[in-house]
Amino acid sequence: MVSKLKVRLFSIPLLVAGQLVSVSDAQQSQTPTKAVQVTGLIGVKNNTKGSLTLEDGALRFTHSSSSTDVAPNSIQDVVTGNDSQRVIRGTVGTLSLFAPYGSGRFLSLFRSKLDTLTIQYRDADGALHGVIFTTPVGTADVIKNELIGLGARTSIPTQGNLTPDSPAPPDVKEPVLQAQDRWPAKINASAITVMMIQSDEVKLPAEFQVSLYENLIQQLQKNGGFHRVYREGDRSSADVPDRIVLRSTVRGFKKGSEMARDVTTVAGATSITVRCEFTDNNDGQLLLARDVKGNVRFLGGNLRATYDFAKKAAGVARENFSPAAGNVK
Repeated sequence: MVSKLKVRLFSIPLLVAGQLVSVSDAQQSQTPTKAVQVTGLIGVKNNTKGSLTLEDGALRFTHSSSSTDVAPNSIQDVVTGNDSQRVIRGTVGTLSLFAPYGSGRFLSLFRSKLDTLTIQYRDADGALHGVIFTTPVGTADVIKNELIGLGARTSIPTQGNLTPDSPAPPDVKEPVLQAQDRWPAKINASAITVMMIQSDEVKLPAEFQVSLYENLIQQLQKNGGFHRVYREGDRSSADVPDRIVLRSTVRGFKKGSEMARDVTTVAGATSITVRCEFTDNNDGQLLLARDVKGNVRFLGGNLRATYDFAKKAAGVARENFSPAAGNVK
């Protein structure tokens, strides 16, 4: 018997890669949802336009002539922009962080009226990835619910209370020593593992958390000076020598206004302050601790504050660590 879902999906023509295709060509496809991949998918450039569908039991992002799949059962967390609004409005004392000008309402992270879909998933090696999509209004929650039905997890249920449904974070080694702000000489480190950004004290939108993480990895790969940069949970890093671990915690966040920056070029700054702690992978010793602040002061999207932070954090790493002798790429 043909399911109701398939009847609904087959009843209209589909738009794929900018072209209308016949019903017969789309018999295995969901109606595509226009989307922009802001960041995160492997092999896909930031801000790539495409479409999202649920095909063959996977979330598929199609752009140009290529596509990338994410299996729902690999998704550790899926959160929408509406979820962030519910958390903020339902948590006493946090609304001011997102509405610093006393507007009394949740401010969109993007100038255009869009939905956001933020996903954290693990690849075959256990490495944690974060992906941000923007989609038309009214579509992100639908996609989220379908993903949950296929086995994805979420930290914010769509209905009911806000009790997290995601797995507990992995055990981590607590630093055992206090570190100087900067050591007198560079520390040998051939590789670094980047843990997901934490924001327990500051209610940070999921988009910012993932953007901080992905931008930090990208900047460390480009400018950190390490031979290898690993993601949280990557099992392939287990036996890598001279590896350090970077744990970052958001200590402050001011949500600014893109429109105010564009109009006045001086008002509406967004800023994020992150505590970065570099520890030895073997014994958990704290090697270096530094507060790093990311800003968007003039023209630019609010998420660019995460890019500014990542560049500065990579600079801190490059100034204080160097690859150990004898280790090569």
